[in-house]
Amino acid sequence: MDQQVDMTGTVSMPSTIRTSTIALSALLLVATAALAQPPAVADAPMGPVRVETLELEPTVVKTGDLILQRYRLRFPDLVSEGQEIIILEDRVAPEALPVHPFEGVSLTVDKDLVEGEHIWEFEYGFRLVDPNKMTYLLPNFSFYYLVRDLGEDIEDAEVQQVDGGQGLVRYVTSITDEPLLNIRDTIELGAFAGRATFFQTLGWAVAPLPLLLWFVMLVRFARKPKAVSLEKQQEADELARLEAQIPVQPSIWEARRAVNRELKTLQDLPPGADTAQLAGYERGMVLALRDYLLADVPGLVPGDTALDMQRQVGELKDSHRREALGVLTDRLVDYQRGLETSGAAPIDSPPLESDVLADALKKLRPHVRLLNNIKSLVGR
Repeated sequence: MDQQVDMTGTVSMPSTIRTSTIALSALLLVATAALAQPPAVADAPMGPVRVETLELEPTVVKTGDLILQRYRLRFPDLVSEGQEIIILEDRVAPEALPVHPFEGVSLTVDKDLVEGEHIWEFEYGFRLVDPNKMTYLLPNFSFYYLVRDLGEDIEDAEVQQVDGGQGLVRYVTSITDEPLLNIRDTIELGAFAGRATFFQTLGWAVAPLPLLLWFVMLVRFARKPKAVSLEKQQEADELARLEAQIPVQPSIWEARRAVNRELKTLQDLPPGADTAQLAGYERGMVLALRDYLLADVPGLVPGDTALDMQRQVGELKDSHRREALGVLTDRLVDYQRGLETSGAAPIDSPPLESDVLADALKKLRPHVRLLNNIKSLVGR
């Protein structure tokens, strides 16, 4: 084939060859583009489970609005063929869905069986957690299922999946009608309720301790003995020693028994006893009568003399008790004066003296005094 050469030295090819070359290049480009395109949906392999993504409601939301998205799963009932399809519902729980920046908050499943076909409707509730005002795409996620023969272990069946569709949501404002909005954050900070309860209990237990410590210190300070000087301490010790030496005042019963003992001593005295015998008796009777009068007459004190006792008894109102006490105080004054002057007061008849004192002492007994009071009331 002849080639034509122009004046510039360029070789020009025939027009038929150029046309063939261009056609071949176009065919190669078409074939390459066809290989790069994904297969058609109708030609792609399809499992027994199909998903229909229904309309999303609402498509324009604000903060806190609940977005409802429904998915309809269809799969045949293969029990008659010895197989069954198991939908793994735990893998499509709201909290397990990878739908950021949305969060799943609720799920309702409606299950029906129509003419040998299972129709399950999953209605999800979503909330938007991204604050930026823009249009968002609700991501798709997969539904997982198993196809197993009846009697076959679930662990031996292969897990398969089918994807749902997507939806567009436009976020317009952050104003919400709910006063308290509970939106789950994308960052999980953990649960601290137990630790908060522990520290709250510890705080309530420790709070009263300063007040209790202050009260204990106050009590210890109040009970702490006050420091005194050496002179005051010596005076207090001397006073305590002197008080310990003071004999305890006998009771009226002990004093009466002491007087009765002295009266027996008086009865044993012989007529015309000497001064020494009389002085011994009168000294014992003076002490016994003083103890008795101090125990019987409330107004008397240990420092009163015999004359003081006689005067105070004389000031009592008229009664048998005053007469009996007068006899005792008269004898006390006589015995005391005799011991101070001549060594002993003379006693003409010891038995008669003993009877007079015993009779006066008898009238002072409680039952005799009660009887005399009754007699005085009835006028006898």
